[in-house]
Amino acid sequence: MKLRPQDQEFRNPKVFYPDPKNVDLDRVLVNLFLLLRCDGQRAVTKGRPARQIENVAHHASELADMKGVTGFKEHPEVAKAWLESDIFDLVNRGGVREAVSSLRPLHLDAHKIRVAKHCRDYNHADALYAMLEHADKQAVADLKAYLDRGREPASGHPDSHARVDLDTLTVIKLVEGLPDLHKSGDRLTEAPPVCRGQGRILCDDIQRLLAYQNAVPRPVMIDYLKTVMGLHLGLYILRVRRQLTGWIKDREASKACRECPVWGTSDEPFKECPYGVALTVDMGSDYRSPMAQLAQASAASEYGSSADLVRAIFSMNQLLRYAHEEKQLGVPEEPMEVMQFLASPPEQFEADFRARLKELQRDNTTDDEVLPPEVEAILTAGLSQFETFIEVVTYVRQKHHVGYLTQSLDKLFQKNTDWGALAQGRSKVNPRRWHLGGRMLEVLVQLAVLRFDETDTGKRFYSEDVLVEDFLHWVERRYGFVIGPSVTDPERRPVTLDQHRAYRENVKALKDRLREIGFFDDLSDAVNAQRIRPRYPIARSEKT
Repeated sequence: MKLRPQDQEFRNPKVFYPDPKNVDLDRVLVNLFLLLRCDGQRAVTKGRPARQIENVAHHASELADMKGVTGFKEHPEVAKAWLESDIFDLVNRGGVREAVSSLRPLHLDAHKIRVAKHCRDYNHADALYAMLEHADKQAVADLKAYLDRGREPASGHPDSHARVDLDTLTVIKLVEGLPDLHKSGDRLTEAPPVCRGQGRILCDDIQRLLAYQNAVPRPVMIDYLKTVMGLHLGLYILRVRRQLTGWIKDREASKACRECPVWGTSDEPFKECPYGVALTVDMGSDYRSPMAQLAQASAASEYGSSADLVRAIFSMNQLLRYAHEEKQLGVPEEPMEVMQFLASPPEQFEADFRARLKELQRDNTTDDEVLPPEVEAILTAGLSQFETFIEVVTYVRQKHHVGYLTQSLDKLFQKNTDWGALAQGRSKVNPRRWHLGGRMLEVLVQLAVLRFDETDTGKRFYSEDVLVEDFLHWVERRYGFVIGPSVTDPERRPVTLDQHRAYRENVKALKDRLREIGFFDDLSDAVNAQRIRPRYPIARSEKT
């Protein structure tokens, strides 16, 4: 069934920044670095890069001829293999069409060697930058300063006084002498994200991670940042689904959203948020266990509701389109303001959508073509003209967008990786379930053990031990991960004896996992003795 482009608009920065696709988080970070370098503006480029930029051998040759670089000419195959495995992100790896996508995101200037057609992020970097910029500009500045370490700002040469690892130094050497990209003045993230609170938590997490910048190796820190950004963008999508569908159901934007009460420094950041996210997490390895089944049901509920997000986005875009076309009504073209069209429809509101429906029917009805029976059923369901139009468009486009949303969420939550929050087997009896990988758990612990003092120059972080019970409450209140009996969602508290046993075994599995990665020693059964210890202790400064 044919639809006009304006009828099926999906990606709209005022409503939903990303264009859901099967993204690669390394490429998202490279494009984010480009936005950070250009302060959120579109970069000006001069023509296409030379063809040889896609060839690793070309870059190996360039490095071999640079001053201070030794060993490349003597061992060209080894050097090329190292660049392919540790320095460059490749597409069609190992095939005849193998080509460079970009440098790995180890430095802010990694975007300088980037082949746009191979390094697409489908606007996920725009979404992350909008979350950062509209939440805490200081976090943006801190992140940018860290990512630019190792390079002299004036000359662009490696900073001889900075201590950087070999991989990062190689990236800096490869981009040395390459021209800087210039700002076009066209801002890509003028519209704030629909949910500002998730961006505030992201900014606070980034500042917490940067407290370890002198202790954690740079490649590990980049993986930490990538994990946190992917996690928050995934949670943002889940929360926006609740938010937009809630607005449409209530026919108005929530008062809490107009003055967002969520702050990253709060002990219970989402306490006043009406659109909470709760995800039951299995910490064990047996996908047939009772806890795994609860986690599978939780994941199925989230993924199964993707169609609601698609419908809500179509609805918001059509309301914004109506505000744009009917400027004489004086309704601002903002998501929160256009909700008044649903609460108090203007005189011609229904008539306009009736006309759009008739045009849609006319375009899809000929001597050889009739409307699908499902569309006919929607047209005769007795809905309002606006609701009927949205349902028809959703029916036609739902499968396309839900499929890509599923791929996007899988990538953001890094499914089936040690850095992920999601696991799935290959058989139908082992569907998706929320499950924290070892490195994801490590990142959450590194964040949880930090406290801070407010100073004249900003937050000053220090680390301290955390009780296992307090950690359980912290990850639930901050990220919605329910590992033990829930403290925020009454529906996720155990009722039956089997459920109590499942949650008890799940907490035990968490302790075993924490012990495996070196954060926990179970020295006593006493609750006060079961503490998670920081891996990188940071002393509390006496100066505040």
